[in-house]
Amino acid sequence: MSEQGQTVSVIIPTYNSSGTLALTLQTVLWQDFTDFEVFVVGDGCTDDSEEVVASFSDRRLHWVNLPSNSGGPSLPRNEGLSRANGRLIAYLGHDDLWFPWHLSELVDCIKTSKSDFVYSLGADLGPDGVTGTFALTSRPRSLLENLSPSNWLHQKGLMEVVGPWSPDVKVCHDREFLKRVLAANVKLEFRRQLTVLKFPSVVWHTYSSRRDLPQTRYVNAMHQDPAKLRDELLLEIATLMSRRCLFPYGNKPQLRRSLLRLASNALSLYGYDRWPASTLLHRRWRSKAGLG
Repeated sequence: MSEQGQTVSVIIPTYNSSGTLALTLQTVLWQDFTDFEVFVVGDGCTDDSEEVVASFSDRRLHWVNLPSNSGGPSLPRNEGLSRANGRLIAYLGHDDLWFPWHLSELVDCIKTSKSDFVYSLGADLGPDGVTGTFALTSRPRSLLENLSPSNWLHQKGLMEVVGPWSPDVKVCHDREFLKRVLAANVKLEFRRQLTVLKFPSVVWHTYSSRRDLPQTRYVNAMHQDPAKLRDELLLEIATLMSRRCLFPYGNKPQLRRSLLRLASNALSLYGYDRWPASTLLHRRWRSKAGLG
């Protein structure tokens, strides 16, 4: 099929994380929906990410590297969008994983529901297993609410309505973009299927020199029996939700939890994309992610 016939354009922004990128791309190439192209866009990468992309020898994979580091995924995503041939746009983090049915489920959802923007269920993974889930909040009010573009699929034409990803937003870029989507009153639909595994960089210190990548175990399990892995994770999610109902504040005192929620809501009202909040949050994220 020619490039002009591609149905889905997958955009993967990346920065010096070739180890996780290799595992992420494996799960993209395992998709049971095959009519896609992938733009891996480096944010001024200086590692061997280009060689990793080339090692798959798949014509659907395209490598682009920006001349300098912008400090966030917005410019790489916009670069990918400018090159996209597909009618539909999917995003994926360079350290996240897709189940083999991710694209087929969301493409079917957007077609059958005639929506502009669809999303699935994702699971956050920590050292001890599932730490939470994410889908799509009706209003991105709090920094404590999980969001990830890795479980989104939207019509390419939506960009003409909401505009490009903002290069000025260094943190919570997904919330800023989603606010514009929600403000446009486009049609959204949820596909009730677990399709994404997310490995938060602040938990795993993605940019540290660690060699025991946590994604490896899940990629191996996904390759052997993806349905079994999904069912095991859904059971973990159900157990986690049950415990949170019994102990809503976990190990944290109720007062501390309430103060964290209050601080997060106050910051959201002030604007996490405004100075100096944006600068402080970006520095905090870089430190926890292992970028120093």
